[in-house]
Amino acid sequence: MKRYFLDFKEYIDRSSIAFLVFVFALCGLNSGFLSLIAHFSYYADIAHATCQWDCKWYTGIVRNGYDRLPQLHGSDGLTQANWAFFPLYPLMSYATQMGLHISTLWAELLVNLALWPVLIYLCYRELAARAVDVDRIGFTLFCVIYPFNIWYTSQYSEGIYGVFLIGTLILLRKNHILGAAFACFLLSFSRPTGFPTAVMIAGWWFFRRTGITLRTRSITWERMAVPVQESFLLISAAGAGLSIFVIYLYHLMGDGFAFSHVEVGWEKHFSFFLTNFINSFLQAKKIKLGLYFIASCYFIYGMLAKKWYLNFSIMSFVALMVGSTGLDSIERYVFSNPLMIEFLAFLTLTQARVRRWSILTLLFALHIVVIELWFHGHIALI
Repeated sequence: MKRYFLDFKEYIDRSSIAFLVFVFALCGLNSGFLSLIAHFSYYADIAHATCQWDCKWYTGIVRNGYDRLPQLHGSDGLTQANWAFFPLYPLMSYATQMGLHISTLWAELLVNLALWPVLIYLCYRELAARAVDVDRIGFTLFCVIYPFNIWYTSQYSEGIYGVFLIGTLILLRKNHILGAAFACFLLSFSRPTGFPTAVMIAGWWFFRRTGITLRTRSITWERMAVPVQESFLLISAAGAGLSIFVIYLYHLMGDGFAFSHVEVGWEKHFSFFLTNFINSFLQAKKIKLGLYFIASCYFIYGMLAKKWYLNFSIMSFVALMVGSTGLDSIERYVFSNPLMIEFLAFLTLTQARVRRWSILTLLFALHIVVIELWFHGHIALI
């Protein structure tokens, strides 16, 4: 039996196509597992079971488009609207619905079920491009049973954002600047954090191309000219993606930055992140957010210690942004980010054999717990 497994592993390691098929197969098994749990959770199907929280906003956009006026009948009594949700995921879901003639919920879910294995494959390729060697089967298994992947198998925009984020990095490492610029355009068209993330990637690319470090004493314009142009192209493309949505909202309801302003209705205000961190421990319902923030800082610092500078920079920005708006959903924005998943997978798979399998067993148990919490709409995961 061991010999067959080793032959299978060698085949997966040797063939990229076989590896991609394996990723899709393992993700398919996980989808079947989700369907089984949904059945025992008294849902009609997995599409209804996975539709929690923001799924309802995306579904409303796919079915009826963006609101012209705020909804004044929110369950919490606050003025709300769907302007905070960027259009790329709803557009892809709508196209899937029209193309396959299926329900909205199923169309939204199928988009992510198709993108999640693609993202896992791209994450491995991005690690390989940096000469980070991890076991292919182990990496896929980690990603599939990782507890905070629930947003990739539900009707959320994580899948699209993740694919274009990692896709941008892979294209840049291969010097495909035009392809990377188009990916930046779609990245900023997918989520609010897309544009600032693209700006940070452009800054990283500039320093990578010029070779500037803290020890660099002088640099000529000839050395900087091409990197400046390429970085500016990335930023411009990302800005174009954001601008299209801004112009659309301005035409629709007169406020181009309504996606930011509507967040006030969800009690998200910018303030000093340490104040929010301290306040989280003064409210029983928010203690878990403070603990998530501590864990985020620990692993982000680990990225710096391992010299994963790009991952460190982007994840630091994400943690700071979330921390400055009240820590809500920090577990989603930090721990579901593919750059964090890459790092945690690397840490796990480089452990000794007994510890590695102990961690994977714990993750699988937590995977089941998180699915149950999600299917029952538990507030711990939003």
